Amino acid sequence: MTKPSEEVETMDDVTPEESKPKGIKPANLTAIIIAVIVVVLAGIGGGYAYWTHHEANAYHEAVTQAENADGNLTKAIKEATATEYKADQLKEPKLLGKLDDAVRKAEALKGVPEDQPGEWLAWQLASAKQANVTDADEANTQARALKAALKAVKDSKLAKELDTAKAQLKQGIDSAGETLKDTEGKVADNATRDSLTKAIDEANKTIGKKDVTDPKAYTGQQAKLDAAVKQVNDSKAAKEKADAEAAAKAKAEAEAQAQAAAQAAAAAAQSQRSYSKSSTRGYSSGKSYTAPKKSSSGYSAPQRSYTAPKQSAPAPSNNGGGSSNGGAPLPKVYGCSPSCVPDYSPIVR
Repeated sequence: MTKPSEEVETMDDVTPEESKPKGIKPANLTAIIIAVIVVVLAGIGGGYAYWTHHEANAYHEAVTQAENADGNLTKAIKEATATEYKADQLKEPKLLGKLDDAVRKAEALKGVPEDQPGEWLAWQLASAKQANVTDADEANTQARALKAALKAVKDSKLAKELDTAKAQLKQGIDSAGETLKDTEGKVADNATRDSLTKAIDEANKTIGKKDVTDPKAYTGQQAKLDAAVKQVNDSKAAKEKADAEAAAKAKAEAEAQAQAAAQAAAAAAQSQRSYSKSSTRGYSSGKSYTAPKKSSSGYSAPQRSYTAPKQSAPAPSNNGGGSSNGGAPLPKVYGCSPSCVPDYSPIVR
């Protein structure tokens, strides 16, 4: 490799005299050439330094974006796997398979290596920057796909819940209508039936709405309807209980009256039997009495049995009906012969 001074001399020797620059001395020309070389080298070095600095900034920015994208994807995976969904919970069960596929693809992303490129190696910085840019794009794409799949599953689940709640409310309205029909005149408080009628009307209005997005709109009306039905049934049960108690009371009173009447009749019968016994009891004596007999010819004197006492008196004489020894004459008794002795014993009646 030749020295710069030798190259200058050679040029001076080769260059014709008439083509040499005029007014520039050889020493000055050498200085100019050296300055140009320095400027060129400085320019090259400065350009590389600028390129390296630019790539370094771009790399760090790409790393930040990749980290944010990876973080968002991780959150999306956790949200998608936090709740277990079942096919029978969805209006469209096939959406559950799409969600599972999106989760698998998201979990398959590896991110970027943690190796740090050289700070003054522009080509390494550029390569690492591109790797992080690609990772961020893939993570963002998978996160969007995962969120969309999860939203579709949630919307399908919500649609199924809306359909179920609406169908249950319709059944509740029909059942409440039957209750209202069957309890006419059978409740203790008819105001409960008025409340049930109002609840049925409100439930029908909710069924007719087109913009219902929350199942609670249906389940809330169902709860009100159930409460109104319960009040009617409770009122019906209260009336049935009151009627049963009134019937039992009336029956008990009737039985008590019947029992009292039976007891009174039994007492009256017992009293009648006692009086009959006392009235048939007669007077008892040592003597017998025969009631007089009636005859067609007139009155017959009562027949009496009498035993005359034995006396030691002389036989009466036939003179004048008097006593033989001066005793008092016997009284004359009607219907009795002179030889009979009248019975003066008391008559027992």
